[in-house]
Amino acid sequence: MDKIDSEVINLLQSLEGVVHAGIVTPELRKRLMTEEERYSSLGPIAVENLGVKTALARQKLYFIIKDKRFRPPPISTVQLISSDGEVLGEEIIAGRMPSRKNGEKVFQLGRGFVIYISRAREKGRTAKFVLPPVPFPEIEALGYAKNVVSASPSTLGDVEIRKSNGLEDDPKLASILIGFDIA
Repeated sequence: MDKIDSEVINLLQSLEGVVHAGIVTPELRKRLMTEEERYSSLGPIAVENLGVKTALARQKLYFIIKDKRFRPPPISTVQLISSDGEVLGEEIIAGRMPSRKNGEKVFQLGRGFVIYISRAREKGRTAKFVLPPVPFPEIEALGYAKNVVSASPSTLGDVEIRKSNGLEDDPKLASILIGFDIA
């Protein structure tokens, strides 16, 4: 572990709600790539975990295991995207409003997801779910970190992270990957 790794791990472990933090090894990185590719083809609607793919491409890669005390994400972590890239629906973070255009109507899918009705009618047939790269402000503040992203791995990826680090599978906890390049 080098100086940057030590500083990042200490920072991550100091965040409220983080119960474990670690470095993603090259072997784990390969397994995560495999699991994410496999996961994207399991369901009836395509799912692209762009956030994990982006994080896996960064020079430095870490993980945290968090509980419900961890802060909410700064942006939506799930979007329904048309084939031309338009957002047709998205997760709604508590306390934030949907990104409506000119007061358009939304269909609430559960408590935390909305579909923009007019957009979905027009372009919904070829849509896929996308888990985008999410900012991680605490790491962005470090002078040596650039292109910072975080992402939630699939259930299969989460299991790989825990198993490879000797951590038990607790459904009350979740993992997040954090990647960045050296500035």
